[in-house]
Amino acid sequence: MQTITLNLDHKTTKSGKDLIGADIKLSLKPFVDYISNRLDTEKTAKVNFYRYILQQFNNYPELSEPILAENTGKYGELYELIYTALSPIINDEKQQYWALGTPLTGCFHYGTDSFYNVLMDHTSCSIRNDISISAKKDMEKNLISAFYNLVLERFYNISLTGNQVIVNSVVDQDTHLLKYYRLNVDTRFLEVRTKAGVQLPEYNLKDVKDYIKDERNTLKILSKVIPPEQFIIEGISIITLTDVTSEYALESIKNLVIEHSESRKGEHTKEISTALKTLVGTDQIDFGMVPYIKLNGKLKINEFSGFTSILVQLARDQGMADTEYNSLIEDYIRSPRTLIFPEISEEEYISYPMLKLLGKVGVKSYALFPLYYNAKLVGCLELYTKDSSEFNGSTLTKIESSFPLLAQLFQNIIVDFNNEVQDVITDKFTALQPSVQWRFHEAAYNYMQSGAKDRNLPIEPVFFRNVYPFYGAVDIRNSSIQRNAAIRKDLYNHFAILEETISGIKNRITLCKEDEIPHEQSIWNYKDLDELSDREILKTEDYLLRQIPTSLNQLKASHPELTTIVDQYFKLSVKDGKLYENRERYEKSMQMINVAVTRHLDEFNSELQSAYPCYFEKFRTDGVEFDIYLGQSIAPHIPFTPKFLGDFRLRQLRVLAEIAQTTNNLGPYFSLPLETTQLIFVYDKPIDVSFRIDEQRFDVEGSYNIRYQMVKKRIDKAYIKDTTERLTQPGKIAIVYFNSAEAQEYLVYIKRLQYIGLLNQDIEYLDIEELQGVEGLKALRVGVSLTKAISYI
Repeated sequence: MQTITLNLDHKTTKSGKDLIGADIKLSLKPFVDYISNRLDTEKTAKVNFYRYILQQFNNYPELSEPILAENTGKYGELYELIYTALSPIINDEKQQYWALGTPLTGCFHYGTDSFYNVLMDHTSCSIRNDISISAKKDMEKNLISAFYNLVLERFYNISLTGNQVIVNSVVDQDTHLLKYYRLNVDTRFLEVRTKAGVQLPEYNLKDVKDYIKDERNTLKILSKVIPPEQFIIEGISIITLTDVTSEYALESIKNLVIEHSESRKGEHTKEISTALKTLVGTDQIDFGMVPYIKLNGKLKINEFSGFTSILVQLARDQGMADTEYNSLIEDYIRSPRTLIFPEISEEEYISYPMLKLLGKVGVKSYALFPLYYNAKLVGCLELYTKDSSEFNGSTLTKIESSFPLLAQLFQNIIVDFNNEVQDVITDKFTALQPSVQWRFHEAAYNYMQSGAKDRNLPIEPVFFRNVYPFYGAVDIRNSSIQRNAAIRKDLYNHFAILEETISGIKNRITLCKEDEIPHEQSIWNYKDLDELSDREILKTEDYLLRQIPTSLNQLKASHPELTTIVDQYFKLSVKDGKLYENRERYEKSMQMINVAVTRHLDEFNSELQSAYPCYFEKFRTDGVEFDIYLGQSIAPHIPFTPKFLGDFRLRQLRVLAEIAQTTNNLGPYFSLPLETTQLIFVYDKPIDVSFRIDEQRFDVEGSYNIRYQMVKKRIDKAYIKDTTERLTQPGKIAIVYFNSAEAQEYLVYIKRLQYIGLLNQDIEYLDIEELQGVEGLKALRVGVSLTKAISYI
C-alpha cells in the first residue's frame, strides 16, 4: 500500500474542486458515521471489527472536521483500515486496483501498489505520460456530470447517465501492448448538503424530463437552476480499476467485423493481429488468418482478402509450387481439426513436413484452429511464436473467445467476394439494364408470391409494347478479305519454313520415306490458294498444327540427330510467333477499332439514359451493332412525347459521325490499315419486344414486327440499285428508310450537323437493290468531315 497524492485531473485547467464550483473537502467523518450505523444493526462477528475501527478513529478527534490538503498523508493507518473494511479479506492486494481520494477531483491519496503501478510514473510520482485518459473537455464534462448525478440522486431521486470516468488505455511495460481499465467510483461515504440559508427548488422527473433528454444542454441548464456554489460535499471517494483489456480487444475485432468491406481488402489485418495480441496478453505471439475463399471450387489463398498464412508465405518464399501447399490445404479442409505443437520436434517434422519451414525461421511453437460459421468451415487461424514459453494453456484459452468474431469476419469476406464476382459478371456479361430492371423485379416478385417458384413453373413473359426501334452498325470494311489476306500471308511463310525444314531432314536422313511426312497435294499447292474458304483454312491449319507436329516428333524420336532441325521448326512456328504476325496485326487493328467504338457507344448510352430511360444493347461482330428500344412502356412513370424520337435520332446520327472521325484518326496507329462504314436503319412504326429466357436477350415479338428484324440483318451487304457499288462506304453514313417522310426528317438532322461542320455537303439519294423478301428500300448517304474535331450539340 502507498500513501501518495496523485492527481488524475492533470489535463484539466482547474482542479476538480475549482472546476465544479462546489465546496468539496476530504473527510473521513462520513465513513465513521457509516460504520457507526452498521454497528447498531450488525448481528454477526463483524461487530468486533467495527468496534475496532471506531476505536482507532477515535484516537484522532480532529477528523470530525475535513482534512486539510497538507495533512492528507498523516492518516495512512486509517486509510488501510478503510481498505481492509471494504475489500474481501482473502483477496490478494497485488490483484486489487484500489484507491481512496478526495470526492469529484480525481485526486488520490492512498492506494494499492497495483493501482499506483498502473497510473504513476515512479520517477516523478505523477501521472504517467503514456496513459490515455479522456480529453480535457471530456474530463471536465465528466466531473461536472458526476457532481450533478450525485446531487440529483440525493435530493431529487433522479439519476443522470455518463458519470463514469474511463481510463482508455495504458501501455503495459512488459508487453508494450495497450491495456484497458474502467474506473469505478464508490460514493457511499459522501455527505452532500446545501450551504446555510439555501433553499433548493422543488423538482420531480416530470418537471425535468424535457431538460435531461437532450444531453448537450442538460449540464448548462442544471448549472443555472441548481448552481453548484450552493453545495458542500465532504467525504471520500473509493476508486477501483477493472481490467477490461479482453473486452476491448474483442470489441476491436467486432468493430472490424462491422467494417469487413475494408478488412476484405487487407486494410485492417494489422489491427486484427494487434487486437489478438492484446487479447492473449503478449506481443511475442503472431497470427496467420486465412478465410477459405473459393472460386470454381478451388481455394484462393492471399489473392483477394489480404489475409495470409505463415506456412503458405514461407512455402512461396522457398519457391514451392502452388500445387504442393494447396493440396495440403485441401486435405486439411476435408478433415479439419485443431493442431497444437507447443514445441516443434524432429518427430513432428516427419508427420508434418511443412513444419520444417517454420523451423527455418526460428518458430518454436505453432497451432492451427479451424473456424466455423453456422457449422460451416470458413477459414483457419494460425498462432505461432519463437518463444515457446509464451505458448501455454492460458494463451489458447484466451484466444478461443475470438473464434466466433473471426468466423463472422471470414464469412463476411467470403460473401463479399462471391457478391463482387457476381456483380462483375452481371455488369460485364449478363447485366439487366436499369431501365428495364424494374420489370424483371416485378416478374420475380409475382413468381414468388404466386407460389410458382415452389412448384418450379415457368415464369411470366417479360415484354414491352409499342416501343420505337433504333438500329445502327459500325462495320470494318472488307474485314473477311483482310482477314483471309493476313492468313494467306502467314501460311505462305509457314510453308516456306516447313519446306526448308523437310529439305534439311532429307539432307540429314537420306533414307527418310516420303510417307513419314503427310503430303496432301491440295494443301501443298498453297501458292494457288489466293482465295481461301473457311473450310480450306480449317483443313490447312489442321494439317500444320496437328499432323505435321505429330510426324516431326515421331521422326525426332526415331532419328535423334534430327532434334536440332525439328526443334528449330517448332521454335519458329510457335503460336503467336513470327508465323502469326499478319493475323496478329489484323486482330490488333480490329481490336483497336472495336475498343474505340465501344467506348463511344457506352458514353452514348449514358447520354441517352439521362435524356429518357431506354433499352440499349450492342453486339460484337467484325464491328459493332447496336439496338435501342424507346417508349412509354419502358418507363411508365415518365411521360413520353414524340420529341424524344427526334432527339434520339439526331443523337444517333451525331454519334456515328463521331465514330467515323475517331476510327479515321486511328489510322496512323493501325498495324494493318482498316476502315469503317456506318449504317442507320430507320423504322418509324412502334414494335413489341419480349425477353427470350433461352437466349437471355430481347427480340421482336409478332409476325409483322419480324419484318424489322429481317431488314436489319440484310441491309449491311446491300448494293445500290443497278450498280455493283456497296451501299456502305468508308467515311460515310448510310441511312436506310422506307418512306419519304422519314427521309425529310433526317434531312433536318443532317443539315444541323452540316452546319456545325460534322457532316459534308454531299448528300446522296439512293435506291437499294431488292433484297430477299424486301423491296422498296431507299437510302440517304452523307460523308463525314473526317478532319474536323468532334463537336457536340
